[in-house]
Amino acid sequence: MKGYLRLFLMALLALAAASFTAVAQKAAGAAAQAPEEEETPYDEVEYKAYEDAAKEPDLEKRGTMLLDFIQKYPKSALMPHINSAYEIALKECQTGQKWSALESLAEKWLKLHPNDVNTLAFVALATNELKKYDRCVECYEEIYKMQPSATLAKEIYNGYQKTNNLARQQEWAEKLFKMPEFDSDFAMRYDFVTKHTKSNNIPKAAEYAQLTLKSADLVTQQDEKTQEQLRMVRRNCFHIIGTNLEEKARYAEAISAYTRALKAERYGEGYYRIAQCQENLKQIDEAILSYAKAEKVGGEDPDTARKSKARLEVLYKALHNNTTIGIDKVYRKAEEELSGMSGKKELAQEKR
Repeated sequence: MKGYLRLFLMALLALAAASFTAVAQKAAGAAAQAPEEEETPYDEVEYKAYEDAAKEPDLEKRGTMLLDFIQKYPKSALMPHINSAYEIALKECQTGQKWSALESLAEKWLKLHPNDVNTLAFVALATNELKKYDRCVECYEEIYKMQPSATLAKEIYNGYQKTNNLARQQEWAEKLFKMPEFDSDFAMRYDFVTKHTKSNNIPKAAEYAQLTLKSADLVTQQDEKTQEQLRMVRRNCFHIIGTNLEEKARYAEAISAYTRALKAERYGEGYYRIAQCQENLKQIDEAILSYAKAEKVGGEDPDTARKSKARLEVLYKALHNNTTIGIDKVYRKAEEELSGMSGKKELAQEKR
């Protein structure tokens, strides 16, 4: 377990540990403190059963013996000490990182003490370490019902990421989006942009892209790494928004979105998509120039330059008697505008 939740659970368990130890010490000396003439509410056999169980060095065996005591003496006056001894066994499993033993003992104790926060925390800790994330996140949710916090809500969201449960992950994301602590967490929102893009749900991806951009604008501390992440996120989000608008035949708005993507980062596919939109708007001269820029810039997809060159020549020939004479002027203009854009970008960086 990583991050804030581990600290949360450890603090929760540490707080309980002090009281466990105090009760155990009291129980250990209970017989000696009682006046000899005063009759104890339990006999020697009962006390011996408690003492043997509490002092058993094997943790799993100790747990079994303590549970057997509870079954045999359900109304024993020693029950508070039995409870403390069991919880101390759980704490020792945690300290010794005996995760399988901790899981087993904690689950058994939880059956007797449902909704006990400390026991749920032990189960969560053990199952997370054992990579049993489905059970782990169940415990998180039970704890959250009793002790809600933004930190725990985020860890529940992370837990559903590990289980690949997109529906539940999205459910908890919507809760997190309403918490001011996560207003600037653009990465959490961008994760859904990625997921919906991969599943080809572009409208939903565009919806989360808008949310991502709003969060990105709230980021105040921007080191070099964060700036690079924001640049990539802005480019991709505006591109997804543009794609969604283009698919709805809202070409002018799509061009605006792609242009904003290009402001974040110059890439061939952006110019290619703009050229496609311009063609649909019958802006042929503008489309020819955009295809030239796409070819010059290229990009991640090596096919972008080839497609751009082919489409540029088709459009150019249609306007120039089926020849490419003078097409070099288009490329020169494209280079000049790209160079001018690069110069403006460098100037902006210098001013920052």
